[in-house]
Amino acid sequence: MSAATYWRCAPAADFAVLGDPVGHSWSPVMHHAAYAARSLNLRYEALQVPLEELAEALDELTELGYRGVNCTVPLKEAAFAWATSMDEESRAYGALNTLRLADRLGTNTDAPGLRDTFDDLGVPAGASVLLLGAGGTARAVARSLTLAGHPVRVYNRTRANAERMVAELGLDLPVANSLDPGGAAVVLNATSAGLSGDALEIDWTRAESGVLAYDLLYGREPTPFLAAAFAAGCRVVDGRALLAAQGARSFAWWLGGEPPRAEMRAALP
Repeated sequence: MSAATYWRCAPAADFAVLGDPVGHSWSPVMHHAAYAARSLNLRYEALQVPLEELAEALDELTELGYRGVNCTVPLKEAAFAWATSMDEESRAYGALNTLRLADRLGTNTDAPGLRDTFDDLGVPAGASVLLLGAGGTARAVARSLTLAGHPVRVYNRTRANAERMVAELGLDLPVANSLDPGGAAVVLNATSAGLSGDALEIDWTRAESGVLAYDLLYGREPTPFLAAAFAAGCRVVDGRALLAAQGARSFAWWLGGEPPRAEMRAALP
């Protein structure tokens, strides 16, 4: 786990992860492992950036010579607004997690990274997903999995936010009224509840046999979401899987070549 620096005190570096909070991020450890594996003399920082300061921070980091940044909670939709160009797949998500600063180019490596992890975890084609959340990550997840053929049902504590997300994405997805995991092969938590230790009130006894509880957050201890699912006998996986997958895609997008995936995954605690 890295220590975060407020962006106005950013040291000289090449890349960074931006968020608020961001001190929990293992991205610097992972990317430095990748640089070492490829004998690259590069530096990657964790910088705290409040949402309302993102545009100013990106301009300043560009002046400091930063080449690119990853954006995490709650900055992905604001990163989309800042970028002046992006690939068509990322444009459809309305959220970006990876930026190249010099030309304000953006992409979303969360969505294809998540599909990579589904393959690695053996999630069958067409498996149904209950998606929790309606933020920037959830937007990418909802569209990516729908286009990959997974039936997706969305739940968010504020139903109107889920309905707005589905409408803005142009998807015909059901919005659930309650946190009922019944019928889902994967329950995917894209909320930030675990960052504050908040539990999600899920009755795991209603879950299907063999359901996968997948939390996109990660930490040294299981999130309350995963702890409850594990106690109920569910298969669980945390956000290390996605962190490594999207990080490898970000590495390749910025620097080219095949990313050192094994070294990046092994660097995570």
